[in-house]
Amino acid sequence: MRTTTNLVIERLDRIPVSVTLTPGLSMLALITDALSGRARGAPEPWRRRVRAAAGAPDAMVLRSLATPGFSVLPDLVLPGEFTRDLDVPEQVEMLRDLPSDALLAELDTITGGEPPEHWRPALRRPRRWLHGYAHLVEEAWRAMRPVWEQARPLFEREVERVAVAAARRSLDVVLDDLHDGCSFRDGTLSFPDFEPETFAIGSRGLVLMPMLAGPNALIARLDGPDAVWIGYPLPGAGGAAAGRPGPDERLELLLGEVRAAILAVLERPLSMGALARQVAYAPNVISYHCNRLEAAGLISRRREGREIHVRRTERAAVLMGLFGG
Repeated sequence: MRTTTNLVIERLDRIPVSVTLTPGLSMLALITDALSGRARGAPEPWRRRVRAAAGAPDAMVLRSLATPGFSVLPDLVLPGEFTRDLDVPEQVEMLRDLPSDALLAELDTITGGEPPEHWRPALRRPRRWLHGYAHLVEEAWRAMRPVWEQARPLFEREVERVAVAAARRSLDVVLDDLHDGCSFRDGTLSFPDFEPETFAIGSRGLVLMPMLAGPNALIARLDGPDAVWIGYPLPGAGGAAAGRPGPDERLELLLGEVRAAILAVLERPLSMGALARQVAYAPNVISYHCNRLEAAGLISRRREGREIHVRRTERAAVLMGLFGG
């Protein structure tokens, strides 16, 4: 049963917060999404790219990474100093240079000497596991690098968004909307986890790592000695980087950039939080523009449980047919 892991951040205004771009983390998220039973909602074109690049991957590696109901992974799946940007070739080289004992020692630490069944083959063949995983990451990157480059403006925009939020002391809004399952309330960041724990950040730093990944992907390390890091879906990537058409320039001229982007991503109903992530604007900005779109009869909003869902109206469908595709 999935429950909640909590990260207590008593003074969000006093901890150092940074954003790093580490495509190897995205490759881990996409590998588990595309090649296992732990789908996280990545766009199907991405999943096809990764599956085609992987060929016939080592089943031992896949089973260890993606067995449902178990979320703890050894830190070495993301080698290197994560407080700076890291490229995939550098991380792949590190993986291949690791001694077998490194994997054995990490698994012993995180499992208390009693590894679960799906990790036991890796204990018997640690070098094969390290090289098999390095090969998977390398091939996934070969396939996904063009998509990453296409999404680079979104990554730069996300770096700027977090920096502005930090400067304006509104990081709580960013953390509350990192992911559909995340919430930030009363100084505590919470998210669903199969192995729930509670951590306190203390004086450590917080590193945010936007990923090319499905909307349900979240990867975190909360027990690092100097900083904690959280990998979360890059806002807006599911539409732009997957190759779905954005709003026509004429639609932007008619409605403005933000409102045109909102209509463009509403191919299906979205919660207000998901909508804000897709277009990469703050929730209060989305609320303002949704008010105007609703007044114009272009969207409707309906409360479903604790969330408000937004959908295009028939009038918007006609408008998109004329301008937005």
